[in-house]
Amino acid sequence: MKKCLGITFFAAVLSGCASQSIHTEFVALEKAGVQSYYASGWIVQSHKDTDYLVELAVREGKQPWEDVIAVLHVENMSDDPVTVGINDITFHQDERRIALRSYKELEQQYIGQAQSRRTAVALGALAQSLNASQPATTSSYGSGTAYGSGGTVNYYGTSTTYSRDPAASAAAQAQIQNSAQSGIANIRSDLQQNLNSLEGYLQKTTVFPGQAYMGRFQSEMTMFDQRPESYYEFTVELGEESYEFTFVEKADIENNQRKLF
Repeated sequence: MKKCLGITFFAAVLSGCASQSIHTEFVALEKAGVQSYYASGWIVQSHKDTDYLVELAVREGKQPWEDVIAVLHVENMSDDPVTVGINDITFHQDERRIALRSYKELEQQYIGQAQSRRTAVALGALAQSLNASQPATTSSYGSGTAYGSGGTVNYYGTSTTYSRDPAASAAAQAQIQNSAQSGIANIRSDLQQNLNSLEGYLQKTTVFPGQAYMGRFQSEMTMFDQRPESYYEFTVELGEESYEFTFVEKADIENNQRKLF
């Protein structure tokens, strides 16, 4: 099998006449008893003993600051069932612990976003409806001069005329309602797509003897403080056993100064 290869990310930050080039490489840390290999855009580490086969894979295209997308695969070769879930995994980046996002958390995030969008659509439609129900106004300005025995008087003023067009108002209200319904339908469709994207996400599951389970999960945002190497360590607890998976983000930072003269 092909050994793990990193992928290089390049970023350039310009500031005045200086530029900074950042090259990062994400690789698996070689450990005794742990097999590492590259498979279809993923970096995989594998533990195997008499009870379990435990593999953890991360996407090889991770960039600095991004969250980590990972997949856990567990095969139970013991005589007893074992439970695995997001709470059985801890993730550290160097000395910092990075939280992992649960299925329920992501589900509530998507639902909350949809509710906020629906509220915005409803309030917008209400404001438009109130404006459409107001009568049309026409203002006119007039001035003149009055002559009398006592002298001459100049006068001026503005008059306002209010009018209603029931047919135009009804058409506007119908258009507003159709637009709101279309917006809500789009929100409902987006929500369903987001919820469908959670299919295969890691949830608490009991893996019985002779069975296997695989689930995807993701972390919160990681950090990038320009260290030459940053270590990403996952610990998976299965029953009384513990399995560690370590990946390294290597950074090569070059500061370049451009001469003006």
